[in-house]
Amino acid sequence: MSPIIGLLLQYAPELIGMFAGDRAGAAAGKVADVAKVVFGTDDPKAAQAQIQAAPKLAEVFVEQARPALEVFRLELQDAQYARQQAIPLAQTGPAISWGAPLVSILVTVMFVGALYLVLSLPLALDERQATVANILLGVLGAAMTQVINYWLGSSSGSKRSGDAVRTIAERAIAETVLPRKVGP
Repeated sequence: MSPIIGLLLQYAPELIGMFAGDRAGAAAGKVADVAKVVFGTDDPKAAQAQIQAAPKLAEVFVEQARPALEVFRLELQDAQYARQQAIPLAQTGPAISWGAPLVSILVTVMFVGALYLVLSLPLALDERQATVANILLGVLGAAMTQVINYWLGSSSGSKRSGDAVRTIAERAIAETVLPRKVGP
């Protein structure tokens, strides 16, 4: 077996990160976890020695790493599709390209206006009107959150937290389902 597998194990996180950016960390971590399960180590030289002793291990590694890489490929494809979708819309004419900005402005103005009415003006509302005003303010607040997420993206801290929980769950599953070490 060629030394390419050892090099991939050693440099996979850096290579994937270089080509794919921040989203790549999870995929690189999954591949490294699979390597650790299959080879019993995360040291590329030790893994390469095991591959030379038992070439079947390389095939096992590739098969077990394939789902993680496929999920990563689909995530990249999804992000690329979302970016490409905006290009034809902008090229069809100025009216359609202003759709998202106009909705964003409308939601922002409505939210700020409703917030101003509720907080600064002394309104004499009966119970039913107060309930409707609270519901309206809540809906506009949620819409404002969506506008912010559309333009700025969702919280990277939230994404990191979700990725950490996902990694812990995947490791727990890997420890109970996947074999600890495959070999002679």
